[in-house]
Amino acid sequence: MRPWSTVLYLTTICPATTTRGCRLSPHQKPLHDNPNNKNMIKAKATVNGTVLKQAAVRRDKEGTEMVSFPVTLKVPGSRKDTPDKEICVSVSVPASGLDISMVNPGVRIEATGTLTFRKVGDSFYLNLLADSVVFSPGSAVDRIEGILEFKGTVGKSVEQKHDRKERPYVSFSAFSTEKVKDSFEFIWVRFVRFDYEREQFLCPKAKIHATGKLTVTSYEGRVSLDCMADSIKEWERVSFSPSSDNHQ
Repeated sequence: MRPWSTVLYLTTICPATTTRGCRLSPHQKPLHDNPNNKNMIKAKATVNGTVLKQAAVRRDKEGTEMVSFPVTLKVPGSRKDTPDKEICVSVSVPASGLDISMVNPGVRIEATGTLTFRKVGDSFYLNLLADSVVFSPGSAVDRIEGILEFKGTVGKSVEQKHDRKERPYVSFSAFSTEKVKDSFEFIWVRFVRFDYEREQFLCPKAKIHATGKLTVTSYEGRVSLDCMADSIKEWERVSFSPSSDNHQ
């Protein structure tokens, strides 16, 4: 362990932070406040960035005090000619597990945990349910990286291609749907899987469960999610029941 690093191990509930101005948003509830949110897109991820604002303290439904603060970082453009984009990830920590005096604007942190995503209108929200947080980590490079888990619906096409060595691979986009008030919001992910022959189930409108390496970039000023898949399986969507884990 580096002598200048401080490590906190914790369990957090993360409210959303909008990517525009990093303000806490009333549209996003803490994860445990929304029993219908089954996190159809999530990632075991590491986020390295800078604390943007002084922490805020609130109480959750169980009365537990939570410390919340936005972390800002830049993600690269998805193409060489596209600029980087500054985004925010919302981090929340039980007050009992954090010295709030350490959370100051400009302090760099590296947090690891479960990253979830939500879209409301033109705003895109990233929330980290952290297992550990390192203050003043050794690396000062902005990054989001991890393993994505996705459950959703394939888009209009699935392309079977071959690389220069004639090895097969597939590429396609897929989306997950969430009802927000009286409308539906869609989060799209672009997938590619190498050394893979398309299986019969992998077709437009198919329900899939996929995992793989997550990449977060910017395209035309918007957050873009990509996944280099290592597993793509058919997913049977079932009706909601209290014991069901795969309801969308």
